[in-house]
Amino acid sequence: MLPDGRTLFSGVSFRVGDGAVVALVGANGAGKTTLMKIIAGDLEPVEGSVSRSGGLGVMRQFVGSVRDESTVRDLLVSVAPPRIQTAALEMDAAELQMMEHDDEKTQMRYAQAIADWGDAHGYDAEVIWDVCTMKAIGLPYERAQYREVRTLSGGEQKRLVLEALLRGPDEVLLLDEPDNYLDVPGKQWLEERLASTRKTVLLISHDRELLATAANRIVTIEGG
Repeated sequence: MLPDGRTLFSGVSFRVGDGAVVALVGANGAGKTTLMKIIAGDLEPVEGSVSRSGGLGVMRQFVGSVRDESTVRDLLVSVAPPRIQTAALEMDAAELQMMEHDDEKTQMRYAQAIADWGDAHGYDAEVIWDVCTMKAIGLPYERAQYREVRTLSGGEQKRLVLEALLRGPDEVLLLDEPDNYLDVPGKQWLEERLASTRKTVLLISHDRELLATAANRIVTIEGG
């Protein structure tokens, strides 16, 4: 439902099978991104329901146009599983407190945050992130993690997040315009990775070559 009360779309019903790569297509304004946000849990549908199995990784539309002060680490954490996101927030808070009050209580909190990071498989994620930063921007994670995302090109931002999601543990991926900002070699890489992935993928794209090469099925939204 739009803010003015008009219905954006209705009667949308489809299933994405395990391991399938399905493309969601339609005219601009048809509601593709809104539907993706409903599936991701960012928005609540007026009626109907969404069901999914497995961990969910999401590439949102803003990736590629980040211009704030967030870092490469922040971006990678934002597309990590919730347990890693929670552990990262606590680690950041504990480190900040250590800088302000280096007492026994603060040290204990920091030690616990480190333990929780390990329990959440944060160190395993950092190993994957090292591969991702090398592939996307040619730097090891240790050197790249505090670099501001806005210093990366749109294509580098996209490649970094796609590397993290396609190499990460989530079984289901939602990708909103994953090919935007990518150069020709980047698009070819994406086509190959989507064609070979075992993950379940729902993506939005207008690129006919990507759709023809990687998608097993097309879902079209039209006429509301």
